[in-house]
Amino acid sequence: MIGLVWVRQTISKRNGAIQIMVGRPRKIGKRERNGRVQRTYENPRAQIAAQPHRMVVPARFREMPEAESEFGRLMLNGWITPAQFEAGKEYARLAARYRAAILAPNPSPSGIDLAAAGFGHGAGMADNTARSIKRAYDAAFESCGPVRLQKAIAHHVIHDRKIDDFDTRRLLKLGLDKLVAHFGIDPALRISSSRQ
Repeated sequence: MIGLVWVRQTISKRNGAIQIMVGRPRKIGKRERNGRVQRTYENPRAQIAAQPHRMVVPARFREMPEAESEFGRLMLNGWITPAQFEAGKEYARLAARYRAAILAPNPSPSGIDLAAAGFGHGAGMADNTARSIKRAYDAAFESCGPVRLQKAIAHHVIHDRKIDDFDTRRLLKLGLDKLVAHFGIDPALRISSSRQ
């Protein structure tokens, strides 16, 4: 709200004096120590819940961190189960460790570091550790099943792409079910009541 706070000035003329208002409108409100009008408090959780990409999720889940990714929104909307979501997260972590073990560069770098060209995140990793990570990744990759399921898992779990059709969603669910069995995750896993 803008209030009109003016300064009254007197100007002398030949036929008398007139008074005029000089200055610019002053905003009304409490002030901060620096003189700026005090900002209103905005709840950060409300700001997070109001983000456009979170609007496709039911209101009670919008503040959850899973609503940030496309894969997480699949779970929050009920298109995949929490057990499938956990299996996908575990597979994505394993894939990231595998990329580090083979010294692969980040597939989506935030910036190019020319000094570190040719080095991944696992530079200096022991050979036994790298081999065990590779064996674990290969076993999880093979457990996904046919190539169509492996591609669906890679596109939507690792690269977080949007699902366009029901056939892709069905393939993703089949692949995630195989990962649930591979990782030994309880299929009856539910979203924690403390997080709802």
